[in-house]
Amino acid sequence: MYKKAGMKDNSDESMFLIADAISDGVYVIDREGTVTAINKIYSELSGIKEENILGKNMEDVWKNHYVPADSDVFVVLENESMPSYAEMIVKSGNGYDVDNPYPVSILTLKKKTKISVITTLQDTDKIVLMTGIPVFDEGGEIKKVYTIIRDLTDLYDMKKKLSEAENEKKRFINELKYHRKNELKTDLIGKSRQVAEIRETVYSIADADATVLITGETGVGKEIVARELYKNSNRKNNAYVKINCSAIPETLLESELFGYEKGAFTGAQNKEKLGLFEIADNGTLLLDEIGELPMHLQSKLLRVIQEKELRRVGGEKTRKIDVRIIAATNQDLKQLIKTGKFREDLYYRLNVIPLVIPPLRERKEDISVLVDFFADRFNKKHSKSKFIDRYAVDSMMEYDWPGNVRELENIIERLMIIGTGNIIMQSDIERILGKSTDRKKVDDSCSSTLRAAVDKLEKEMIAKALSIHGNTYGAARELGINQSTVVRKAKALGIEEW
Repeated sequence: MYKKAGMKDNSDESMFLIADAISDGVYVIDREGTVTAINKIYSELSGIKEENILGKNMEDVWKNHYVPADSDVFVVLENESMPSYAEMIVKSGNGYDVDNPYPVSILTLKKKTKISVITTLQDTDKIVLMTGIPVFDEGGEIKKVYTIIRDLTDLYDMKKKLSEAENEKKRFINELKYHRKNELKTDLIGKSRQVAEIRETVYSIADADATVLITGETGVGKEIVARELYKNSNRKNNAYVKINCSAIPETLLESELFGYEKGAFTGAQNKEKLGLFEIADNGTLLLDEIGELPMHLQSKLLRVIQEKELRRVGGEKTRKIDVRIIAATNQDLKQLIKTGKFREDLYYRLNVIPLVIPPLRERKEDISVLVDFFADRFNKKHSKSKFIDRYAVDSMMEYDWPGNVRELENIIERLMIIGTGNIIMQSDIERILGKSTDRKKVDDSCSSTLRAAVDKLEKEMIAKALSIHGNTYGAARELGINQSTVVRKAKALGIEEW
């Protein structure tokens, strides 16, 4: 215990011996506010040397060594309860002038009561709990104040990390709930042979941990197939993480994928970052637009796939991971290999199970099914009850859909929103698509007669099915169409009761 020369108080001597044996810092001031003694731990915590505090007034020491530049981390405690990290970084007064704060020992001296303060030590950047304990003489006047300082830095760092981990956990739980809610639904919509084969392949390989490479034009539904793989896999209760390799700047992509250690970047916050591979551990990671991955990251990705381990940016140790990788691209990777823009060894690592999604123009029988599916979805979304005329669907069947399923989806949503009528006609489709149908009408009377005949037949069949089953679900099963289609057509054809 460092003492001011000439001190003879035996009680102080005993306390000093104890103070040097504990892990808390201790200093003593007299009734004038002068520092009369400190222990060794106090110097270590505060960073203040013995000669810079002993015999000095504590208010002067405080101004020179304690108050942080922003003086935000300062909380006066009214009781012994510990504030949260968020509470700690907000100024709190209790009548205390936080803009011109006193050291806790001087505050205790003025208020003549035990007071605790949480603050940041300027010299060491430590967060500490300071408690001032007054000692009274026989006349009831304060003769000295003991101040005990406890280092809370590690505690608050731990609380902050726990808080961040809890927030991350909540995010994953919410994502998991969403996937569980939708796991019985499928977006692999279509009746073509190609879609049936894709659906069969997805269900047969879903539980395998092999890497899957999904290729196809923009908008064909590569992400839908990837999500279907995840929803039917044995990893469906774990994380599903996706990243578009073309949407993130190359300078940030490595840290997004693999994370970084503290101090990895000059000027960055001094904290570590989990990469998407670590976030997806025990789950599934979709690498969309894999053809856009820079060459130097391709080699790092290859190592992750081969060794099932990674190294963070700025890190030295490797971390084991267990991730099922699904890659997707609209580019010809073999051509990229020829031009030196994609690693051949990585291609073969990714292409363990290839899935090729054909464009919509090669499976036009899916168009009518997709039209019904999207019409039903957007009717519900926008609180509409619109019906798409069969001739409008015929016009869509004749269109090549360069934007594939995504373009069709956008067109259907637009049709559900614009216009006031409940029936979407062929002219509405041709106006949006910017083309006229190649199918010519023989003459107006013949066309009118044919349409009337078709409508009459539809009305009779739907009415009969409804009368037999008494509900739209049974009628839909018999007619081989969606229940929502039965409802819309019944309304459009004037079938009001069943």
